[in-house]
Amino acid sequence: MATFDEIRALKNRHSADLLRRPGVSGLDIETDKSGEATLTVHVDTDDPAIRRQLPEQLEGFPLKYRRTGPFRKQ
Repeated sequence: MATFDEIRALKNRHSADLLRRPGVSGLDIETDKSGEATLTVHVDTDDPAIRRQLPEQLEGFPLKYRRTGPFRKQ
């Protein structure tokens, strides 16, 4: 079971690389139904070619993807 601290450290190590990738608009840490922390990658496209270029896991931790569109500053 991944802890919030483990996933936060994972996010810190990989955020710069992930955010440079086409289609990635943000990262978030969420808790699933079992209480396990997960790294969620927000994407702004449903393009399967872009999605295939993104990893399914990092350092043994699975990633969750959510289609949210681009983020905008308010």
